Amino acid sequence: MLFRNRLRHSSAIASGLLAAMVMAGPVFAQEAPAAPQDPEDEDATTVEEVVVTGSRIPTNEFTSASPVQILTADRARQRGLSDTVQLLQSSTLAAGSAQVNSTISSAFVTDGGPGAATISLRGLGANRTLVLLNGRRAGPAGTRGGVSSFDLNVIPQSSINRIDILKDGASSIYGSDAVAGVVNLITERARDGGIVNVFATAPLDGGGEQYNASAAWGKNFDRGYLNLSADYYRQEKLAAGDRDYLVCRNQYVFEPGTANRADRIDPRTGQPQCTDLTWGQIYAYGPDFSGRAGRFQFDYDGDLGRYIPARPTNPAVAAQYPTAPTGFYLVNYDNPSRAVVNNLHPFALEESIVPETTRTTVFAEGAYEVGGGVEVYAEVLLNRRESRTDSYRQFWNYTYTADFFDFYYGPGAGGDPVTGFRGLNLLSATPITDHFDQEQQVDYVRGVAGLRGEFSGWSWDVFAQYSLSDGDYTSDVILQDAVDSTSFKTSSCVGTNLPVSGRPCIDVDFTNPRFLAGDLTAAERAFLFDTETGNTTYEQVYLEGNIGGTLFELPAGPLGAAFGFHIRRDEINDTPGAITLADNSWGLSGAGVTAGTEDTREAYAELAIPLLADLPLVQSLALSVSGRFTDTKTSGDATTYKVGLNWALNDAIRFRATHGTSFRAPALFELYLADQTSFIGQRNIDPCLNLDQRVTDGTLAATDPLYVNCRSTAGPGGGVPGNYTGGVSSAEVVTGGGLGVLEPETSKATVLGIVVTPPDSNLSLAVDYFDIRIEDQVDTLTAAQILSACYTSENFPGDPLCRQFDRTAAQGITQVRASFLNIAEQNNRGLDFTARWFHDFDFGTVTIDSQTTWTLETNEATFADFGTDFLGDIGSPELVGNVNVSIERGPWTAFWGFDWIGDQDNRPDRIRNGQSLFQTIDGRVTQIKANAEFTGFHSLSLSYEGDGWTLSGGMANLFDELPPAASSTAVGTTGNSILSSQYTEAYYGRRAFVRMSKTF
Repeated sequence: MLFRNRLRHSSAIASGLLAAMVMAGPVFAQEAPAAPQDPEDEDATTVEEVVVTGSRIPTNEFTSASPVQILTADRARQRGLSDTVQLLQSSTLAAGSAQVNSTISSAFVTDGGPGAATISLRGLGANRTLVLLNGRRAGPAGTRGGVSSFDLNVIPQSSINRIDILKDGASSIYGSDAVAGVVNLITERARDGGIVNVFATAPLDGGGEQYNASAAWGKNFDRGYLNLSADYYRQEKLAAGDRDYLVCRNQYVFEPGTANRADRIDPRTGQPQCTDLTWGQIYAYGPDFSGRAGRFQFDYDGDLGRYIPARPTNPAVAAQYPTAPTGFYLVNYDNPSRAVVNNLHPFALEESIVPETTRTTVFAEGAYEVGGGVEVYAEVLLNRRESRTDSYRQFWNYTYTADFFDFYYGPGAGGDPVTGFRGLNLLSATPITDHFDQEQQVDYVRGVAGLRGEFSGWSWDVFAQYSLSDGDYTSDVILQDAVDSTSFKTSSCVGTNLPVSGRPCIDVDFTNPRFLAGDLTAAERAFLFDTETGNTTYEQVYLEGNIGGTLFELPAGPLGAAFGFHIRRDEINDTPGAITLADNSWGLSGAGVTAGTEDTREAYAELAIPLLADLPLVQSLALSVSGRFTDTKTSGDATTYKVGLNWALNDAIRFRATHGTSFRAPALFELYLADQTSFIGQRNIDPCLNLDQRVTDGTLAATDPLYVNCRSTAGPGGGVPGNYTGGVSSAEVVTGGGLGVLEPETSKATVLGIVVTPPDSNLSLAVDYFDIRIEDQVDTLTAAQILSACYTSENFPGDPLCRQFDRTAAQGITQVRASFLNIAEQNNRGLDFTARWFHDFDFGTVTIDSQTTWTLETNEATFADFGTDFLGDIGSPELVGNVNVSIERGPWTAFWGFDWIGDQDNRPDRIRNGQSLFQTIDGRVTQIKANAEFTGFHSLSLSYEGDGWTLSGGMANLFDELPPAASSTAVGTTGNSILSSQYTEAYYGRRAFVRMSKTF
């Protein structure tokens, strides 16, 4: 029983004694009346003497060389959070950088697929942050070929007691991926009885409601314990149309030097023109495919004639365009006609900002003492996530007018072609559709079984873990061969079958106003559209064992040691849907099957060495040393180490320092990603175009390495002529895995800190300086980056990147190979501040705590001379923090919280990169907005704890703070609101929440 109770009260930031030896300092006497308090534990008013299995060495911050931040379930409840993702990503270690939550993963292509949510400490990447569940590595989850990180959707917040965040690199302790730090999700264990919880939160403006119901039961037996829990979570969709600030993106520009808006005004509304997504347009080209600014738009509301003529009044301009059927107006060719372009379709109002999500989870754990000081234990986690994202898109084809070729879809009135467009022109009709939704169902299974015990003062633990993520992802697609069948037709296709999908061909008129508006017939939808489902499985199995104890006594205390091993296999298999496999999805890249395995074998050892004790200015001085040898099947072996120094001057002041190395073996998708193909125009990627003209303009010198290398006959294609303007064809871009080429990433991390806990003050202060530097970072380059890096290389033409693309003798770029390479480095440096104070007044206990992260450096360099400094950019604020105040009086607890994000500014980078802060609109010079103001979110709650029940409620985003607005030319936005994970709370708006718990 003693052994089991020790385990259940462990902080579990370390896996057994292993981490305790690294982080340990001197032992505080357990009978000491006043231990120093922990400023990074959000709720504790005194430091709990936490005992790690088999060791008397505490693991709180103040005896630790490595800083740890603690997030508690109680704090989440006070803030009205019911989601592990929200709690973890709002910590200062995450809020200072862009994170992947369901909003971001649904809006962008991210690892783990749509709906996934991960944690990236310090912004160094989710696959460089190791996530543990009860001190043990947890297997990844998600969909598509980029699965590599733990999906936080897997574990519900109701199952979590606390989250410990180790804030420095720890590969020597935990192995690969612990580069930026370690997140340990610790479940509720000390339960004897049951509890039922219900929670609901609803934004006052509607949309985005969340509901949660959970139940848990635990029982302690004479020789063991059993805990069971179940959780149901429902997130309703928050649509763009639910908030006026999330839809109708404007130009959002200003008169220079003023706060006066200078957007183009849509005369139909009298408001700044929406610029979300142009729809229902028919582009016109000359017979040589030369472009035209104007395009045709149907007058759906019958009022365009009030604002513009049907055709340009200038005969020379009108002559460039074909004649059009009645109801079509030419737009976008001059200022008035640009103001009436349709850019906001009703489909946009239904686009998901926060996707609809349902999660169901069952968790069980237990242990039984079999005798002889040996205990058998097990954990089982079952989780299902179902999510759905609604979206919309354009698609287009190319057709001839009736006069260009004597072909039309069928006779119309008077024998005129149905298309009704006449003239020597080519047309590209661009309809819109809401057939662009995605659904995911991810089933996650995790099981742990092990034995642990003690003998002769040494503790040991051997366990095995198995996890399986099995995810289906369903996507709406447009068939490439169906669209192709409608392009450049010279005869009807009826009676033939499509070459890939095999469907019977039908003639479709893309220029039909109904079709342009997205109102397709059932036959048209059945011909052009389809739905496909892919499947991703990620399987992880490993065996781990460790043993730790005291080697012998030194004058300053016991010399502790820990030794262990870890054997792991990871396997991924991603099979896209049949349409993607056939490369028949219009507008999207094709992909093959991503499948592969990785075998990892590790051995590690650690020492906790007390150096001095009970001397003047040295209450204690301890050294911790750890080392790990790792061997991988695909990437070779590596050795990592970590050294920590812990110096307590007295009860009030402690200095701590660590320095160590970490490494990250390439993720399976980085090794085995099947080739994915896409196409891009040469003019978008080739740096060797218009060389002589650029020299004449003064934008390029004839002695510049770019000019010299492009013209060199030794280069790809035999040298580019100075007057070459680029080909009309597109280059194929192939992205794939780097098996056989990639090496592990390496990093160095240094942390220096001071902790101040003045006696009898109830005040605790901690300041930690961190510096993390990653080398040989695994990344991919864009096609443009590859060509640019080749032609500016000091090793041209022998640079390996010059072999990553093919240039013909006619100078066309036919293929660019953009696979994963060890090409980048990343640095992150800054300061963490933590403060905590509490006091017992007559009216109750007041507790104030605050955390702040001040980032001093965050940059990434693709090459040594091609660095990008993100510090202060939108999405990477220099300063983030929070302040929390709670007042406890009897059964009542009142809470106020303030989470804030510092201002951010993209303007310095734009100036440095030669990008303008001004934009010419309709002949007027306007100024863009490329910055985000200081933003803060207040939360307020009140709870009452009765006899076996608790009721709490409150308001989050109390003052209805909106996300900062910016120009979409400067940063990604939804509506005018900046699209970044830091502002998810603002997307909801002010929301009320209520929670009720009942124990039994």
